[in-house]
Amino acid sequence: MHQRPRARSPNAINKPYRFVRLDVAAPVDALVGELPAADDAFVDSTWKWHILTRFAPLRGGPPRGHATNTLVTGLDLDMPALRRMPVTRDFLNRGLPARARVAWIGVSPPGSKIFLHVDNLPHWDEHHRVHIPLVTSPAARLAVEGGFVHMPAGGAWAFNNSRVHGAINDGPARVHLVVDLPATPEVDAWIAAGEQVDGDPDPAAWSSLASDPLAAFTDAQRADDALMDRVRLQ
Repeated sequence: MHQRPRARSPNAINKPYRFVRLDVAAPVDALVGELPAADDAFVDSTWKWHILTRFAPLRGGPPRGHATNTLVTGLDLDMPALRRMPVTRDFLNRGLPARARVAWIGVSPPGSKIFLHVDNLPHWDEHHRVHIPLVTSPAARLAVEGGFVHMPAGGAWAFNNSRVHGAINDGPARVHLVVDLPATPEVDAWIAAGEQVDGDPDPAAWSSLASDPLAAFTDAQRADDALMDRVRLQ
């Protein structure tokens, strides 16, 4: 795995699962209908494992440096795009067992990958990661510790980002609403009531995600000194 080692947060929460299928009533059609309101918020990732994907930050911390830095703090500030998305904002506030402190829309284009890594900054250690698939196909799969799962649109899944994970999309563009939730008693009970899923092995796909993400960089990205300085620290 091509990642610098970091110590876990002393306040890291227990995530005794790979995936958990959760019970939630997500208004998927309405959420998808609001996606155009976030078009101008999308940015290319500057995390090397996600270099083939794009993000639209909706809630997080103040943007410092690159916009994706908003997703690492949990400071619970609404971004301009979210103010134009009332259904999405209401779902993030009231549709889950706790208010989502960090939220974004993630797009994995056709043929893209998220290379193997662990989310190991303090905020990520201290929150549960939940995916709400909005637009997807069976060829879009997430993986944790060698187990692959397709998450159908309309549900919600806890996804253990504190273990080695990645994703592969061999179909059309995949769009997920992704949130970080605090480990409140209500959230922990919701996750405990869900169905734990280990996923299906796919050694060839797992091996492809284990490759060096720098090999996927374009010449223009390699010539971007600021980007390369950033990824060397990851």
